[in-house]
Amino acid sequence: MVEAARTKVSRRGFVRTAATGIVGFAVGAGLGYSAATSMAPAGGPAATVTVTGPSAVSFPFNLPRKGGTVAERAINAAKYLLDQHPEWKGTELVLACVGGYEVGFNAMKGRWEQETGTRVVVSTTPLPSFFEKMMVEAVSRTGGIDLINAQTMYLSDLAEAELLYPLDDSAMWIDIRERGRPDGYIYPLDRTIPYYKGKLYGFLQDGDVQLLYYRKDYLTDPKEQEAFEKQYGYPLTPPKTMEEYSDQNEFFTRPPDLYGNAEARELTRNCFTWYLYVTAKKWPNWYYFDDDMRPQLTTDEAIEAGQLYVDNSRYHPPNQPELTGLSAYQPMAEGRAIFSFGAPSLARVLQDEKAVSRGKWDTYPIPGYIIDGPDGKKILNRRSVNLASWSLCVSNHSKKRDLAVCLAAYFADPDVLVDAMVAPGTWHDPCRYNAVGPNAPARLKDVRGPVLTAFEENATIMAPMLSGIRGATEYNVTLSKNLHAAITGSIDIVKALETTEKQWEEATERLGREKQIEAWREVKKYYPTTTI
Repeated sequence: MVEAARTKVSRRGFVRTAATGIVGFAVGAGLGYSAATSMAPAGGPAATVTVTGPSAVSFPFNLPRKGGTVAERAINAAKYLLDQHPEWKGTELVLACVGGYEVGFNAMKGRWEQETGTRVVVSTTPLPSFFEKMMVEAVSRTGGIDLINAQTMYLSDLAEAELLYPLDDSAMWIDIRERGRPDGYIYPLDRTIPYYKGKLYGFLQDGDVQLLYYRKDYLTDPKEQEAFEKQYGYPLTPPKTMEEYSDQNEFFTRPPDLYGNAEARELTRNCFTWYLYVTAKKWPNWYYFDDDMRPQLTTDEAIEAGQLYVDNSRYHPPNQPELTGLSAYQPMAEGRAIFSFGAPSLARVLQDEKAVSRGKWDTYPIPGYIIDGPDGKKILNRRSVNLASWSLCVSNHSKKRDLAVCLAAYFADPDVLVDAMVAPGTWHDPCRYNAVGPNAPARLKDVRGPVLTAFEENATIMAPMLSGIRGATEYNVTLSKNLHAAITGSIDIVKALETTEKQWEEATERLGREKQIEAWREVKKYYPTTTI
């Protein structure tokens, strides 16, 4: 009876969360991306543990640990499970993801299917309804979904709804090489993306560290340099501050053929761009909330950043607020914009063989602000912000959950992930050390260019997006919709932020302030305290 009562409360609470947190998605545009430190027990990753039967010890510790790579260990563990469960042989596992993300998974799944004899069905749902669909599965528990590729801000609510199976033990036992060089997940992505309240709920698939992209051919053109310095009084170089960035946006805006920026400004996710404008305004960071979960949206820093954010919308193509996902970056690829803030996925668009921008662009750290530093002296503070990022999770209600865990581990293999990152049209971005820096695979360098060199440095100044707390989707979508209204001129920025602050307060009260404070404290541990 206790279990039944607990389940009833959980379902009622999370039906309410789905109803409130998804409102923005229902009317909004899609997100539309359109030396290793082993955690293995003694014996090393190639060791085999002998067990007396599948029930001798609890999962995953009943699995063999045989194989020199993550993929080998995952496949060997899967074969063991298939021997124990002959009814699973020849079966299929359903992986749910947003439409567009299937490209990378389809590029990775071949070896798994060939060696295990099981089929991977990648099922897509448009982003505006994806989160709601997963929340319905949490309540209905059909078991028709085995794996879920979830965006960072979804994890908290999906975990609280008991849809996600905790993966800490599986990550350790199969040894997915979670930490450290040469091929562990890049810090702090490994801590801020797949975790909720200190528990691991997914294996990272995508590292959305935002960077500044710019057309280097324009910024190095002697005629442009001469004209800019004459007008603004300082040399034309990649902007170090947001004020310089705004100047250069203005300078290069020459409608109807050329504009300053192609920032993502769409209805349900433009807050991620605004976070880049505001997070560096204070040392060491501007935070979404204070320690009591009171929103910081109407502070001077937030309003000033908001006004600059709105002002810079004058320098993007006229339809920019209506563009979704990677289509928001297309003007830059087409040669119609000079700058963009974006995730590593943008590099694939700019480096496409048919893009005007191919070979003509470069990256730079996100511009910041000159502020008072920790010792009272003026410093240049820069902050990137995690854009979205996605983790592959396992459904708690899967009828083949243990096998699904093995498949998730297979998709976490460092080399298998590279297959996804080079697939044409992919949304998978670097998230492991083997995919960035000078030793990145040549095939990846060709399609991602300068991003691979700049990735790690920008990761060191990356603040978490608003995630890791219940209702994260609701908070982000609410803010995005109000910012969108300010961008399009329906309300002014002060009204937009004041309205959002009230809505955030209402959400915090409804979800439980004390529990929100507890989760927020965990998120704050991973904010950066350095600058570059």
